[in-house]
Amino acid sequence: MSDTQNQNYTFVLMGVSGSGKSAVASGVAQQLQAAFLDGDFLHPKANIMKMASGHALNDDDRRPWLEALNGAIFAMQRTNQISLVVCSALKKSYRDILRNDNKNLYFIYLKGDAIVIEERLRARRGHFFKPEMLKSQFEALQEPNEQETDAYAIDIRPSLDVVIDNTCSTIRQIMAGDKV
Repeated sequence: MSDTQNQNYTFVLMGVSGSGKSAVASGVAQQLQAAFLDGDFLHPKANIMKMASGHALNDDDRRPWLEALNGAIFAMQRTNQISLVVCSALKKSYRDILRNDNKNLYFIYLKGDAIVIEERLRARRGHFFKPEMLKSQFEALQEPNEQETDAYAIDIRPSLDVVIDNTCSTIRQIMAGDKV
């Protein structure tokens, strides 16, 4: 089997819950005809139940989930020119699990402050994340720094359409080999 990962790209839309990962990924997927996977779909039932009861996941809870996402990224890259994966990827160690043996993998960090994100979470319906857990997400967040040359920040304060356009522009620049 040939290694088609060389020509194909995956972009992990990362950030705390409420930063717009799923909404942005959906819009970007439509504009760029990209495959799209919401990483939350790969959470084991125990993780979903734990979060639904208002408890934050720990690293032991997340590891099998992140390893499953790593495999999904590899599989998606084999058949899709552009793949999008939604995953909080709050810590560098989590991002490193996703990077393991995956080529052309980039992180799009949807960056916003706690006030904006808390307002969004309180307005949400039908999602298992509780706004009270936002504090623990910000405490766990290790923002990508200059050593993570595969990570790009997108400001989430503008309208959703502008954030989607900015994300698409960043992805196009990365794929073209342009300096972002």
